[in-house]
Amino acid sequence: MKEKEADRSVPGTLYGVGVGPGDPDLLTVRAARILSVVPTLAVPKSVSDGSSLALEAVRETLESRTTPPKTIELVFPMTKDPSILETARSENARVLSEALSEGDVAFISLGDIFFYSTFGNLLDGLRRQIPDISVRIVPGITSFSAASALTGMPLVQGSESLAVVPATYGAESLDQILDTHDSVVLMKIHRVYPAVLDILERKGLCDRTIYLAEIGTPRQEIVTDIRTLKDRTLPYMSLLLVRKNLREVRA
Repeated sequence: MKEKEADRSVPGTLYGVGVGPGDPDLLTVRAARILSVVPTLAVPKSVSDGSSLALEAVRETLESRTTPPKTIELVFPMTKDPSILETARSENARVLSEALSEGDVAFISLGDIFFYSTFGNLLDGLRRQIPDISVRIVPGITSFSAASALTGMPLVQGSESLAVVPATYGAESLDQILDTHDSVVLMKIHRVYPAVLDILERKGLCDRTIYLAEIGTPRQEIVTDIRTLKDRTLPYMSLLLVRKNLREVRA
């Protein structure tokens, strides 16, 4: 029998704040304004003892505050196991509910808050627990927008089409996407790079592709000859920009 939903109204507003790709200079004015006054900061992490790239991106803003915010850490396991994910989501929703009962909370995430972010799934759970929750969304600069600016290469022009997809799609799907669109951003390439490279080589697109990793951080890397990466271990925060309509992007 379904339990009757308890009244879980909370006084605080939840701010979902995209903090950009990692460079503190790419934090929006709105994000900086909210982070300069919000009483509680929610920081997502993949493991309980890991560091947070999103927190590093806003550290300068936080250090300028007279009173630092209370910080709560929310752990999001890097797994596809639905039971583990649901347990983590429920626990994170519980922690956030308690924090919201005391006031406003800002949840920070790299890039844009609604683009491949854990915030969307978390928000679904929170809205089930707190139907009348107050939520405000602050968009952020995506990694591929920053990548385009760094390379000086427009993503699309005129009537061109753009696809942004995980590289973990199967070869057949990637084949179709690369055939269909003028520009393609391949995300999450770190574990499947050799297979992706094979596809790009077969299609003659290697010289029209740029690799970027850890954009906006001191470890930022841009590689125009993507064949040189074949035997390397790539970081999680890496992507490929494919621009079919350019003659070539390799120097």
